[in-house]
Amino acid sequence: MNNHIDTELLLNYVEGSVEPALSLAIALHQKHCPTCRQKIKGLESHYGENLELSESSHNEGAGFDRLITDIAKLTTADTNKAVPQVLTNHDRENNGGIGFVDDYAVAEINRPLLKQLLNFNQDGFEWQKLTSNISTVELELYDVSFKVNLLRFSAKTKIPKHTHLGKEFTFVIEGDFKDHKGTHTAGDFIACDGSDEHSPVAGDTGCVCLAITEAPLKFTGILGPLLNRYASY
Repeated sequence: MNNHIDTELLLNYVEGSVEPALSLAIALHQKHCPTCRQKIKGLESHYGENLELSESSHNEGAGFDRLITDIAKLTTADTNKAVPQVLTNHDRENNGGIGFVDDYAVAEINRPLLKQLLNFNQDGFEWQKLTSNISTVELELYDVSFKVNLLRFSAKTKIPKHTHLGKEFTFVIEGDFKDHKGTHTAGDFIACDGSDEHSPVAGDTGCVCLAITEAPLKFTGILGPLLNRYASY
């Protein structure tokens, strides 16, 4: 696992304040990542304790300040405590077949899609070709902030150099790809924004990703002006 989710975003997930698309991606990532799964459990505990403190003292500011202080004390050792690398069949059965620790932050209407992605089968989706090497499926998540797509890249496909006009979050479902941040494999969660410029390349077996975008890409290479004319959102 090469990429993890930052603490602030995980806290928002625990609070239930992240957008539907992000809650889906975080839920997917924590199935694969024992580090983030354990960190979420720690945040849940700290958050619950400090909510009780706030309610009993009628001082929400003090409770929140203590929460942030406690979160800052969560060390790498805390988040790397022993947890199962792969959840057991018993775990899956007791989580409605979903197979990870917490799914409460995922809206009920999106849970069928979550289960479909956790038991991913490419044939279960209607793919539309963008090019000879790239296919996509637009997913409806009732999210007003982000557009959500599945993207499938053939082996060695290179995406033209681009940056981002908004936030982009990528969850790798199958295969791998490389960019300026390194190699990203199944289960990785990658965050990008306008400060990132890259030209991702799919691995030897191709790559399937869940892409969550706030705005269109901005192509910056030699073909940038031409590609930007046809970029849609």
